[in-house]
Amino acid sequence: MSGVYEGRVRQIVEGYGPSVLPLADEIFHAENIEAAEAMRAGYRRDANGRRIAPDTTVFQKNVDGNYTITTYYGTSQLGSMTTRFNSLVKVSCEAGTIGWIAPEQSSRSEFGPNYSFSGRSVRLDSNGDILLTTWTHMSYHMALLWLPMGAGTDKTVYRYKRLHSSNDH
Repeated sequence: MSGVYEGRVRQIVEGYGPSVLPLADEIFHAENIEAAEAMRAGYRRDANGRRIAPDTTVFQKNVDGNYTITTYYGTSQLGSMTTRFNSLVKVSCEAGTIGWIAPEQSSRSEFGPNYSFSGRSVRLDSNGDILLTTWTHMSYHMALLWLPMGAGTDKTVYRYKRLHSSNDH
């Protein structure tokens, strides 16, 4: 995945989601939360206060298998962070796809308990573009006898265009 990519969503391939999703925020977990927050704090804002995703995002693979992610507006570097998965996240790498699932979360409605879990996966398509899939699964239960009342899954696939290899930036 090392390379230079557009910093914002190129295309929503499947599902619905925000079209300005910054790539650096969504791909991997930050090793240093403060560095990630500092980078996000530097995002430009439009007239309505919504953040404007950086123009480009550079992924450089580290020797430990994680990545250093650097973001740019034009040629001005906005910030940099190193990625690392925490111990609560289940990670798999299979057939060219890196996937991870967050721990299950619970909530409660007036009818009973609800449970959800979410995950993401990243893979490269035949053009070298990153395809990011995000999904959340929710199941609803009745408080009485814990009867299932339904379930739903929300899935979105985003495309981030590869501009060139990381050596060219």
